[in-house]
Amino acid sequence: MQRTNITTIKPAPWAGVAVLLIAMAAPIFAHGGFEHIKGTVVKVANNVLTVKTDKGNVDVKLNDKTELTKNGQKAQLADLKAGVRVIVEIPEGSKEKLAKIVRIGAATAAKTTGHTTGTSSGGSAR
Repeated sequence: MQRTNITTIKPAPWAGVAVLLIAMAAPIFAHGGFEHIKGTVVKVANNVLTVKTDKGNVDVKLNDKTELTKNGQKAQLADLKAGVRVIVEIPEGSKEKLAKIVRIGAATAAKTTGHTTGTSSGGSAR
């Protein structure tokens, strides 16, 4: 009678941790080495785009190599109007804050006053 040895391979205890770390690192590398500034256009003057963000206004330099896009198509500097949403990509660690890409979105919605129009019966809502 011939005897067969069966060997079971057990994963190393750290293998699960390694997989988890790789999965968590993916979003960091997916960013492509750019800082993203998200907000709305305040103004454009002298090749400087001022973007209103949640943390305050940020000035970003523009030059002839800055790529402007709107809906996936090439855009013009004239498309950067006050109130328009933008995402600006700047190389990480850039001290001069020179925009590589400016993605132009839609204008922000006008703020509502909270008043409604229509007729009122003067009664309470049920």
